[in-house]
Amino acid sequence: MKKDNKKSTSESRRKIRRRRQMRNQILAYLLLIVIMFGVGLGGYYGVRKLADFFNEKRAETEAKISENLATTPSVSEEEAIISTPDNIETVSEDSTQEDIPEENEIDPDVLAVIESMSAEEKAGALIMTTPEALTGVNAATQAGEGTKAALEKYPVGILIYDKDNWVDAEQFKTLISKTKDIYAEAHAAENELRNLIIAVKEDGSVNKTLSLDDEISSAPDLGSSGDNTNAYQAYLAIGSALNEYNIDMDIAPLCDVAAEGSYEAKVSFGSDADIVASMAGSAVSGLSDQKIISCIYTFPGQGSLSTAPGGGMTETDKTLDDLRNFDYKPFESAVDEGAGVIMVGNLGVADADGNTVPSYISSALINDDIRGQLGFEGVIITDDLAVIAKDAEYSQQEAALRALNAGVDMVYVSSDFETTYQYLLDSINDGAITEERLNDALVHIYTMKKNAL
Repeated sequence: MKKDNKKSTSESRRKIRRRRQMRNQILAYLLLIVIMFGVGLGGYYGVRKLADFFNEKRAETEAKISENLATTPSVSEEEAIISTPDNIETVSEDSTQEDIPEENEIDPDVLAVIESMSAEEKAGALIMTTPEALTGVNAATQAGEGTKAALEKYPVGILIYDKDNWVDAEQFKTLISKTKDIYAEAHAAENELRNLIIAVKEDGSVNKTLSLDDEISSAPDLGSSGDNTNAYQAYLAIGSALNEYNIDMDIAPLCDVAAEGSYEAKVSFGSDADIVASMAGSAVSGLSDQKIISCIYTFPGQGSLSTAPGGGMTETDKTLDDLRNFDYKPFESAVDEGAGVIMVGNLGVADADGNTVPSYISSALINDDIRGQLGFEGVIITDDLAVIAKDAEYSQQEAALRALNAGVDMVYVSSDFETTYQYLLDSINDGAITEERLNDALVHIYTMKKNAL
């Protein structure tokens, strides 16, 4: 429906531009006739008569154009203003007019959800956490009274599970089902957009949460095959398995291009950016066809690192142009295929003011590159702040606030959950997160949830 609306709006705008161009040409010709005949007749009365004739014809032309514009849908008053011959436009059919604003429509269902939320619910929606961080247990393998109490108090946006939560297939299905039921009863009884998102990190090979029946080739093997159909089929099978467990999101695929000696060599599709891009896009397509949200990671690309990123800020020899021209390719492909979430790490990049900062708090990287260059309209989330912000000059709580104010929509915290939640709630209440920035993040989050239904 959205594509049809955009197509209709675009066609209407093209019609308006054609009419404007035709109108201006007609007026210009009429003016030329007046001048030529005025000079030829050489008399005051002749010129005056022709001027009256011109004015009459111009009025008729303007009336016809106004009538046509009035029957064209989605045209504002400002767009229907008639230009004089001195302002003749020579705009091609497919060019974009600056006087026609391009505005993203927000789904009314999404707006209704946001307007109904309390500050506590908004703070919770900004967080992805683990069941252990939420409840305080060592390894959550069942959903009981502790889970119920925690979820009633903290309406988190996403819960992420891993192999420590798995005992067997039936136990895991029950765990997920009960957790979702508890959350729905507490927060989403009247609106399914408020439902809890359940995530895992599953590539079927190295990063395994589930015990899959089908054997899945590793990312390096998929990449070396050179056939992106293999990646599609692999992630189609993963998506099918996730559906059996009522899981909504996969932290996959990895979009990093692994250089020689990279710490990601065993989990990357390879060292060729074009091949990785092809595989990543096909993997996202496979998950999307199973209605699974893809969370691609780790932007802006960490494949050049020989060791895993530490806390604080991870240094790289690559310039931002290097990343844009090489490492971004798989992310661009994955976004084009419908990735719903991008996870951002702590690789050092330049911010808008020229200072080098971790990626997850770089407003320039988030707004200019992810939103701008990649054209991404989904959810942007940090990597685990308990890891990437551990040795930063600020606390995990401040890291979360900085990330959100830089343009990130959600923060991932696997420890110190309660303190981080309270810090964000206080930041909402005292205006440290502006209402505009908060609502922007919530629109992205609940639009993602609606698209996943």
